[in-house]
Amino acid sequence: MTFQKYPARQHARKVVEALYKGEKAEGTHAIFLQAPPVECRHDTDRELAFHQEANFTYLTGYPHADASVLITVKSSSNGEPTLEHTLFVPPALPEVTMWSVRPPTLDEAKAAFDSDHVRSTVDLGQALADLSAGGPVHLHTLPLTKEYPALPQSVLDLVGGNGPKSTTQHDTARLLEALHIARLTKTDFEIELMREANWISSGAHEVVMRELGKSAKKRKEGQGKGKERTGKEGLNEWEVEGEADAEAVFVAACRRQGSTPAYLPICASGSRASTLHYVCNDQIFPHLAEPRQNGDRSFHRHLQRGCCSSDNHQAYTASTPIGAYHADSFEPQVLLIDAGGEWQNYASDITRTVPVGNGGSFTKEAGEIYELVLRMQKECETMLRPGVHWDTIHLHSHRVLIDGLIKLGIVKGDPEAILQSGITCAFYPHGLGHSLGLDVHDSRQYLRSTQTNLPTSSKETPAKLYTYLRIRQPLLEGMVLTVEPGCYFPPQLMDEHGVWTSEYVDHEVLKRYIPVGGVRIEDAVLVKKDGMKNLTTAPRERKEVEAICSGEA
Repeated sequence: MTFQKYPARQHARKVVEALYKGEKAEGTHAIFLQAPPVECRHDTDRELAFHQEANFTYLTGYPHADASVLITVKSSSNGEPTLEHTLFVPPALPEVTMWSVRPPTLDEAKAAFDSDHVRSTVDLGQALADLSAGGPVHLHTLPLTKEYPALPQSVLDLVGGNGPKSTTQHDTARLLEALHIARLTKTDFEIELMREANWISSGAHEVVMRELGKSAKKRKEGQGKGKERTGKEGLNEWEVEGEADAEAVFVAACRRQGSTPAYLPICASGSRASTLHYVCNDQIFPHLAEPRQNGDRSFHRHLQRGCCSSDNHQAYTASTPIGAYHADSFEPQVLLIDAGGEWQNYASDITRTVPVGNGGSFTKEAGEIYELVLRMQKECETMLRPGVHWDTIHLHSHRVLIDGLIKLGIVKGDPEAILQSGITCAFYPHGLGHSLGLDVHDSRQYLRSTQTNLPTSSKETPAKLYTYLRIRQPLLEGMVLTVEPGCYFPPQLMDEHGVWTSEYVDHEVLKRYIPVGGVRIEDAVLVKKDGMKNLTTAPRERKEVEAICSGEA
């Protein structure tokens, strides 16, 4: 692959366009961003893994700590503002490089990064003094809050205190929104990075499936251990028998391709699949664990670890029908894996729900829920195109869910009445998806505060259907989004939304599906002029997933 510089100046122009929205920038304006330092864990000198602040990456492509960027914006005679981009990189100090890898030299940085000028951070104070000496400056920075890297003292001096405050107007209100608007649609360069992140992560998901298939085939042939590994015995072999094994395989597969996890992987088996952000990942698969006595021992183990409050099937309340949840059931069910790696700071976000036990095939109930969720996803994908409101697509996913639950006999009655009751929020509480890019939930701060052109259907249906929707606007060409419908059976939400008293629910049928826990299928898609392109290549068709997980493919 031919080396190409990250298009920092192209991104800077997108940000300026969003910042001024066609208005002429009179005089001298500037944008300043600071990269964070390397941080340590709590009150120690143990370094945490460094990850560049996403907005700094967007405007520089520079992946290391303690750098700065200054972008000056001046009006021109032709109406197009002129931009001057200066990247400041820290010097390689011996007292730092004795512990950590050195930063690039000035010459290395000039060759690698897309900037008009590359200077040392030692020169930042002089550069700011030269900027202010030319007259009044309107300086844009990110908000002065703990969520963003602290500004260097030389910048603080410029905008107040010891500096020429009268000639510098400091604006912290507009830059963040402009950055998020610019980041909402992706350049061709970004799309290629995200395609690579998804390719690597899709391959890692398939590796997990194939390792599950190997284990399933061993057990069918009488070779599998089928019990919890302890001590040195478990170090001498590798067999995917639990959540931790699945996580380790996924992370290892990503790391071998030069990718690191974009977020904490979720590997939730059995009833734990109904916890949306379950990250404990420490349980043996239910069909391989020793029979539980006196309830679920993992409940106490999770509390001791400070990980989760409990397994979901412990969330009983006074109104929960006796016998609704089978805590002692070891019927083979599913493993929900929500995991994605990143490539050059761009994230993927993929979920696959696969069968565990049962010879690598879904049980009847788990397979039916899987096919329903896959139908929800595929129908929503066909609706993706510029101009279609995300609310409309999300609402359609609820309608498909209702249709499927009626066919399974879990709910009954008029589909429109069921929709208006809001009962599906118990089974599908989250939004259809979110923006994806430098952050897993990209442009989150802007999108969560922006509701644009809400369709009439959104106002005529229960508001709780949209509570956790992370996009509420028409789609734009160049967006990269996740499409991740799900169907879950979480006890606390069934009680919260009145499932056990609802006239629309057949409670006896529902009880048969509760041990499934939950199913989610998630892909990353690019919104194109005439539809969408799925960037995720991990297997998702039921027959293919079962063939791999059974060791037959």
